[in-house]
Amino acid sequence: MGLLQAASRTILGIDILFLVLLGFCFLYLEPGSGSYVVAQLTLVPVALTFAASAVLLYTGWDPLE
Repeated sequence: MGLLQAASRTILGIDILFLVLLGFCFLYLEPGSGSYVVAQLTLVPVALTFAASAVLLYTGWDPLE
């Protein structure tokens, strides 16, 4: 397993943790509040890194090898 694969596994684990924490936050936030908007905007980079890590792990692509 290459360096990029190991980093992708770590990033995927961190993203899952962030998604679980955000899921619990959405239970207690009021829609329309500033905190709710920030939580929604936080989903964008988390979802993008989750998707990129999942694709890298699925394809097995490692350009540094």
